[in-house]
Formats: sequence, structure tokens, C-alpha cells
Amino acid sequence: MKGDERGLRGRLGLLWILCLTLLAGCSVRTLQTEKLRDLSYEEVEVEDVPEEMRGPIDERKGEPFVFTYADKGELFIARGYGEQKTGGYKIQVTDFYESENAIVLKTTFLGPEPGEHRKDGPAYPYLVLRTEYSDKDVLTE
Repeated sequence: MKGDERGLRGRLGLLWILCLTLLAGCSVRTLQTEKLRDLSYEEVEVEDVPEEMRGPIDERKGEPFVFTYADKGELFIARGYGEQKTGGYKIQVTDFYESENAIVLKTTFLGPEPGEHRKDGPAYPYLVLRTEYSDKDVLTE
């Protein structure tokens, strides 16, 4: 019995050390949003969206989403607003800049203009931006 107790204590001790080691590696990182510089971007036409992004956009289009894709020194940022009852919605970029540790994308979601002819049935408005590559997190507002 004493051998079993020592073995159990040893395993518990090892488990405790492992937990402490894992917790020591955890940290909280605060993303800074103070503007360092504006970033240039290009809004990508639907037909020019990289093939690797089309599937994920289609899978997520029913709910609001943000995701990125990097390729050949460029960063693509997709921002969608989920399913809408009709067409005619627009997404306007109001600010796009780099902070100390993030890229910040601010957009405004605009509804159809009164009297505007709009597509019947559901619509899934989204935009894709192309900019210079960065490994920083992307924050959206």
C-alpha cells in the first residue's frame, strides 16, 4: 500500500508541476488601438477574392464574421454582416490603420436607401480588403 501511495503522490506532484508550468506560460495581452499610421488598402471585387477565401466566406456568410488570409506578401481581410432579408446593403470603410500591436478596421453597415430597387430574398453582404502583409491581430468595429 505504501508503494501505491508514493506512486500516487508522485503522479499528483508531477501533475501539479505540469499545471504550474502551463499556467506560467499564459499571459493577458492588451491590444492597443491608438493610431500609428493609416494603411492603404484596395477593396477586392467578388470575382477577384482568392479561391482559398471563397469556401470560408460561403460557410460563414449567414452570421457576422471577420477573418484574414495571407498570400505572397499581402493580407486579405474579410468582413461580413450575416444574412439580411433583402439586398441593397453597403459596407463603408470609415477607418483603417495600424496601431502598436494591431490592425484596426472600422466599418459602417448601411441599409438600403428608401425607394432603392433591391434584390428580393436573402443577401449576405461582405467586403474583402487587400493590404500589405502584417502578422498583427485584426480588430474590427
